[in-house]
Amino acid sequence: MEEQKTMKPVELGETGEIELPTIDVTKYIGKKAKIASVTENEGNYGYFIKVETEVLDTITGGKEDVNIKASRIFGLQQNSAGKIGWGKDTNLGLFLAKMKVGHYNELVGKEVIIQTITNKKMEEITWLFNLGG
Repeated sequence: MEEQKTMKPVELGETGEIELPTIDVTKYIGKKAKIASVTENEGNYGYFIKVETEVLDTITGGKEDVNIKASRIFGLQQNSAGKIGWGKDTNLGLFLAKMKVGHYNELVGKEVIIQTITNKKMEEITWLFNLGG
């Protein structure tokens, strides 16, 4: 039986803006990196894949080392027959065509350029930076 996630109300008391640690990721923009993994996932809004690069850098000095990677999430769709996939003109379809592969499993080992702007032609792609893992 699948475990249900539960929500419970809490009283947090006084909350407000706090200062959080930051990292300047601009030095990674424009750098090349190889795709290290593609994982299939199911979330609140359906199926998606997470494409993640190799470790770009490691920050040391805290309680534990923190690996910096870039990642991108692509949504998948399900058709009326229940088949899961992507459309040719979706962000994933355009990205696969740009990378000259037929399936996202073939992305591992391909080289990408870390960018911060996405456009419909997928000439540039937004990569989010992962801290950890």
